Amino acid sequence: MRARLAATDIGRRLLSSAALIAWAAAGSSAVTLEVHNPVGGVSVEVSLGEELQIKGQSAGRKITQQDIRIVRAPGRIVVRCEPADGQPMDLLIRLPFDFLLEATTTSGAIRVSGMIRRARLRTDSGNLVLSAPWRITRIRLDAEEKPQEVNIARGLKFSRNRIDVTRERTIWRLRDRLDDPFAAYGEFRVKANTPGKVELTDHPIPKESPIKFPWQAPAVLEEILRGPPAPSSFTESKTKQPKADFSVDDSRLLFRSDVRMVNLVLAASDEAGQPVTGLSSEDFEVWEDGVLQEVAFAGSEDVPFNLAILLDLSGSTRPDRASMREAAAKFVGLARPGDRVALYALAGGVFHVVSKLTAEREGLLKTIRGIPDVSGASPLYDTVVLAYAEDLRYRPGERNGLIVISDGIDNRISHQQMPSRVNFNKLLDAADQIDALIYPVFLRSGERFGRGWSQKARKRMHKLADASGGRLFPALSIQDLEPVFPLVADELRSVYSVAYYPKNQEFRGEWRTVHARVTRPGVKVRARAGYHAR
Repeated sequence: MRARLAATDIGRRLLSSAALIAWAAAGSSAVTLEVHNPVGGVSVEVSLGEELQIKGQSAGRKITQQDIRIVRAPGRIVVRCEPADGQPMDLLIRLPFDFLLEATTTSGAIRVSGMIRRARLRTDSGNLVLSAPWRITRIRLDAEEKPQEVNIARGLKFSRNRIDVTRERTIWRLRDRLDDPFAAYGEFRVKANTPGKVELTDHPIPKESPIKFPWQAPAVLEEILRGPPAPSSFTESKTKQPKADFSVDDSRLLFRSDVRMVNLVLAASDEAGQPVTGLSSEDFEVWEDGVLQEVAFAGSEDVPFNLAILLDLSGSTRPDRASMREAAAKFVGLARPGDRVALYALAGGVFHVVSKLTAEREGLLKTIRGIPDVSGASPLYDTVVLAYAEDLRYRPGERNGLIVISDGIDNRISHQQMPSRVNFNKLLDAADQIDALIYPVFLRSGERFGRGWSQKARKRMHKLADASGGRLFPALSIQDLEPVFPLVADELRSVYSVAYYPKNQEFRGEWRTVHARVTRPGVKVRARAGYHAR
């Protein structure tokens, strides 16, 4: 009978933030798990959880704590499997995705499954079974002799050949065939002598992964343009209010409790563009497909706000890192009790979920203070799509805002490597339909590049804000943002949630235009143009 023993259970609190560690370009600030098991195998499952778990397993006897020795050092955890009787045993490991891995065996198999940042593996004659998202993972496997068996899942492409190391020595090498070096996230480096079997299978990128990639954005945008996720995001609310329905077959009066409510999110301002607060349901009029509706509710400060902050930490904004950290912290400070804040970042050319929506402030502020001085490419439009889709898309009808702190210079504008896959005009179409107001905090510091990049970027960010019902806040540089914070605070207080029960209760997926106005003189509203009646 096989027995298991939890050898250790090391808390993930060693790290400040999963995404922060992943940002380090060379991974030098990450924690490395170093594993030595000369008389057994190593099986590693990469997890999105926050704990490192290590278990010993043997078919011959029970595992004792003396069999596995663990030493902790700064930035490194060393695990040595050293059974006194030489009895083979395997190590089963759940590895947080932001850890790095080094594993060595003699004849035991090494199995790694999941989305890993970096793995260094070595075996003399053991099997190598690797499952990773190979579209973003590089590999170089060098063996003294060709493996006895090579199994590669259909659709995966790798090069396999013998190469000359010296005039007298050749090795067998397997390598990835990733054409775009900017697309790579993870890496395997493997050395072996006479491996038994090499098996490679593809592993999906987890939907809950805190790291997402620009090439995923077009598919996400198509989902957004097809309408809200099920249940319908714009018409999901129901009420117990009965609706009478007569049956032909009997005279009983039937009641249905499926009267649907639509929630609008809009911002009110005066003729000078200043936010207007203190409006009630009596101050609003709403037309749906030209038909006047009855407003059931309107609220602003008494309704919680979901505020997502996207930091553009690409190369063009690198001189402003310290100020950007300060700005993010001040935006977090605008949230009131009951409001929730999320923090995302574009760094290293990929999208990072630093924190999903949370009402907890202190931990979020601590994470912001730990943001490293990273940079990278600027597929900004892709990142805006991913930022909206992460949390706000699944909170329809709520008061949602997306603050984008950026110079707006997507690599589509600068014509540099790794431009957004998403076309701006398509992003603009989506902004007219999404359940969030977009607030670009536009950094004019991009003007130092000349070439008209900043001017073009500002026009596009302005259009994006207008299409969503939001507003653009310009700043000469990130250091001149102080006047912007009270403006954003006032703006958020002037964002209203307005609810009504459509007179047309037949929802067949069609697009319905919505127009809202305030009856008070001189007050204008900004809102999306309509919704899909699903």
